[in-house]
Amino acid sequence: MWLFAYVQLGFISLDLFEHWYSARYLGVRRLLNKNLALICGIGIACFAYFGIQLALASTLPTLDKLTLIATGLAPTHSVEPSRVWAVPIFLAAFVTGTFFDYLVHRFLLHGPLWRLHENHHLPSVVSNVMPGIAARPFVVVPNFLINVCSCAAIFGVLRLLGQPELIAIFMHVLPALLLSFAFVASASHSNFLRRFDFVDKSFRFLLLISPREHLLHHAARLKGNYGNFTAIWDRLFGTYISRGEAGNLALGLDYDQDFLGAITAGRMKLSQRVRARYQVGRVCRLSRRQSL
Repeated sequence: MWLFAYVQLGFISLDLFEHWYSARYLGVRRLLNKNLALICGIGIACFAYFGIQLALASTLPTLDKLTLIATGLAPTHSVEPSRVWAVPIFLAAFVTGTFFDYLVHRFLLHGPLWRLHENHHLPSVVSNVMPGIAARPFVVVPNFLINVCSCAAIFGVLRLLGQPELIAIFMHVLPALLLSFAFVASASHSNFLRRFDFVDKSFRFLLLISPREHLLHHAARLKGNYGNFTAIWDRLFGTYISRGEAGNLALGLDYDQDFLGAITAGRMKLSQRVRARYQVGRVCRLSRRQSL
């Protein structure tokens, strides 16, 4: 949790700089005067979203807790396994985790659990500053499913191979694994990194999803690029979208929605007065009738 928070705070800072840099010609004072209402609205939504996220996170066991439970079930050995297994276990865990992430993301979050994921696709500005991206209120639900499936698969394979003691190595590489996931998840939504060609090439070379590739997943009318950490599974299952296929991008949702509607399954929405006061239409797609 803290690893993710530190990494995300770093990317929030970079993306805040990018937003300022792109509008620096206005000057700090004019920039604040022009965007103060919007900044306040985003801040309020982030605070509410983070509150829900933390409250839900406290009710479900995290990946390290699941691993500790599994470690307690595994037989103890007097000889500690060699650290030479660290890299293979890390890679196996990364591949396994990204596979289940792809499955949950594609078939559940973009299916029957869409209402839990809608807030993440709400912003028409893809940046780590945005509520739904910086704070994901219901993200603990899919994360729990991914963690349980990944741990069960890894521990099951280790037992079948007769190497349950390697769970200790998994525990050793767990912080690095979580740090990698946190870094890629934040980097893929970074509008700061998105403008650098070398970043796009480096991520692709390392078989990681690049910020430009993941941006296509946030297009209103495109279906694909479901891999949050790597494009391998999209390429294998035929859901990969390249920039050349995308055409002109309209980001966010293709229907009327706002910060309140995205966490209440659309049952409640911000009033037109609140939408206008906080300039919600600049970062959320609103209907023409209620556009600002």
